[in-house]
Amino acid sequence: MTLFFLILIILLITNRWRYESYKSRIKSTKTKIDVFLTSLLFSFSDEETIIADIKQFKKEIPFEKKWCKKIILNEIIYLKQNLKGEITDNIHLIYEQFGLFDYTLKFLSNKKWYVKSLGIYQLQTLEYTKGQSYVRPYLKHKNKILVSNAYFGLISLASDNLDFLNDYPDSISLKNEIKIMDILHSKKPPIPNNLNEWIVSKNPSVVKLGIKFMVFYNCFNETQLILDLLQSDDETIRHEVIVAVNDLIIIGAEQVLIDQFDNEQKANRIEILKSLCTIGTIKTEKFVHDLLINSIDQDVKLQAVYTLNQLNPVYFENAFEGNSEITKMVKHVKDPYI
Repeated sequence: MTLFFLILIILLITNRWRYESYKSRIKSTKTKIDVFLTSLLFSFSDEETIIADIKQFKKEIPFEKKWCKKIILNEIIYLKQNLKGEITDNIHLIYEQFGLFDYTLKFLSNKKWYVKSLGIYQLQTLEYTKGQSYVRPYLKHKNKILVSNAYFGLISLASDNLDFLNDYPDSISLKNEIKIMDILHSKKPPIPNNLNEWIVSKNPSVVKLGIKFMVFYNCFNETQLILDLLQSDDETIRHEVIVAVNDLIIIGAEQVLIDQFDNEQKANRIEILKSLCTIGTIKTEKFVHDLLINSIDQDVKLQAVYTLNQLNPVYFENAFEGNSEITKMVKHVKDPYI
């Protein structure tokens, strides 16, 4: 029994020593990699020098170990995410010279969908456009999460052609919508060739995205197509149209919005009044005047006062005398601190 416990203690001590040694080796290697990659980028070396330096550096670290490649890849991704401008010009060259594209492809060829997603994430984060042909097949995958990841990966990788978004099969969350628009503003890709098809898609998310894209590209020739969507049964699509009227300053939509007002709920009514601030005329002044006389939601009424004040700052000098509620709102609109 004593011998057994003695052997067990020795094994525990040995395993602990190996673990600490392994951990120390990883930490030391990571430090070397961090220093090397940072100095490589900041040295602004030419391509030939970079290739030679990487070849030599591979001999100084346990490069063939998976954990070592993982550290290098994670550090390259970190640098890509946190550095901007010319300093990142050689990121893709470094990625290739370390053979990490092949490493990423192993993730994509894995049977598990979440491992495939990691591979897509690597390509997406590095904006490695050569990898888009390896991501496209997953647009038709049976796993919906992987399909979603593939679509959003391709937005970064195929920014010169976003036509494929018309086929997006599921709803797009607000968070992902914002991501797409961020990419659109940063990369400024050419207008999709099939954008008119987006706004007649059976997928409401694609329709809303199509409207946002039309606003971004200032598609003034397509304003009627956008306004026709006010007949949609989807309240969120109608909301997007109302916002687009404001953003594109569609002057001809004034009467359309006035006629639509009673068909909408509170949020869209407020948005209509905001758009009328931009495109409204005397016709809107009369509409808002009549609106204020009636008993309506307080938030809608406050926006109505704001709209009328924007269109005609002197309107309230002679109107609504004796109406204490509107008088208070007017004072607040003219001076928010009251």
